[in-house]
Amino acid sequence: MPFRGRLLAPVAAAALVFTGIAVQQGPEATAEPGGWTLPQLTVANGAITDVTGRTVLLRGANVNQLNDYAQNDPALPTVAPLDRTDFAQMAALGFNVVRLNLAWSALEPTPGAFDRTYLARIHTAVDDAKANGIYTVLDMHQDAWGKAVGTPKGQGCPIFMKPGIGWDGAPAWATLTDGWTTCNVGGVRETAPAVARSFQNFYDDTQGIQGHLVDTWARLAAEFKDEPAIAGYDLLNEPNPGLRDPFSASDQLGEYYQRVIAAIRRAERGSLPHLAIFEPSAIWSAIGIDATPPAHYITDPLAVFSPHLYSESINIVNAFPSIELGFTVALDAAAKYKVPVWSGEWGWFGDPNSDAAKVDRFVDQLNADRMGGAWWSWKQACGDPHTVRDGNTNKPQGNLNRIACPSGAALGQVAGFARPLARAYPRAVPGTLATVTANGFAGTGTGRVEAWYPGAARPNLQSTNVSELTLTQVEGGWQLTGNTVGSYSIKQS
Repeated sequence: MPFRGRLLAPVAAAALVFTGIAVQQGPEATAEPGGWTLPQLTVANGAITDVTGRTVLLRGANVNQLNDYAQNDPALPTVAPLDRTDFAQMAALGFNVVRLNLAWSALEPTPGAFDRTYLARIHTAVDDAKANGIYTVLDMHQDAWGKAVGTPKGQGCPIFMKPGIGWDGAPAWATLTDGWTTCNVGGVRETAPAVARSFQNFYDDTQGIQGHLVDTWARLAAEFKDEPAIAGYDLLNEPNPGLRDPFSASDQLGEYYQRVIAAIRRAERGSLPHLAIFEPSAIWSAIGIDATPPAHYITDPLAVFSPHLYSESINIVNAFPSIELGFTVALDAAAKYKVPVWSGEWGWFGDPNSDAAKVDRFVDQLNADRMGGAWWSWKQACGDPHTVRDGNTNKPQGNLNRIACPSGAALGQVAGFARPLARAYPRAVPGTLATVTANGFAGTGTGRVEAWYPGAARPNLQSTNVSELTLTQVEGGWQLTGNTVGSYSIKQS
């Protein structure tokens, strides 16, 4: 969750036009969203690819509806229900990935446990996403360490500090604050000394708590090792630096990543490995840059760098770095690892009508850099800690699907955000994806191409070196498939 501190066959005739090409319409011919293919993902030539050799752009949203948040307001649910209709609605926006927020506290409620009831809910979500043509990233989510960092009612705070609320992540038994205050400065959750102390104890593996999370990850990876619809594993959401300086903090974070990736790979032995998605610290989400783990810790060939790109959204200096510069900084940071970039979180939280222009700019930059990302977020319930902290429990919550509070009634999708998020893009393309623009894409390779086009009107397209082109009308838009050979392009006019 965002650290809100303000702190891409036979050779076709050249320039084929979509006239006379197979177009399926009507109820009998409408393809199910699951008609999209979901081969297992890997990394090649600095890009996220699939095992058939296609470049894949993962675009979608965060789903927090399985997270285990602290119940700061007993009268309000902390998450909205999650079922297959959510994934069908995502597919109707062209999404092909969800970043599914999971909670260590729910997976391992007591030391050494592995809660199979919670695991069954994860399996259901992964299966429902897959049935709608959507990959799942399993994200070990945390905000401000865990549920147990809230300031007890009636407990005072040191001068210039405010009571904190409970968040999500670690179980209470792994929350080692050493008695440090849970109060924070200015309502900013990451400034609570108890949060920093808990994180430092994690990095120091005090009482073996880091080992517990590593073991939990290994058990989770073993559970999903044969599932190609799992895109990968996001190893820890927005980790706090603990009590160390930026460079020491990045080193200890790198040690954790090295340890947990090794455990996951052991658990996956005999199966195809999944992406290992690693993040910089929460500081990146706040200011758009931070020291990153030394490269000698990140040597896994399927590693993916995943900064949360909130430039011009919720970072401290709103206009710096710019959206475009934020991408440059992220790509430069990833270059030392020689890995792809995928932004696990990005989004805007103000007026959709005014913010839509920035969302379009962000998608333009995703296209320019041939990247993907996951919008924050799909739904936010009335008792979500963000809602409680901001005093919004009697106001509509969102931000992509609005909910009336405190009733919890659905108010529908926010068009100002849904429109730019549903823009056309190539989901999977053979070989190398050379360019992506608002009007089309081009690349070099041989194989099956898949692309998304929104809206009820059939897109007017032109192609080069693409055969067996088919446009299939699906809920919310159109599924394009075809076969490419050599240098190919598809453009919308």
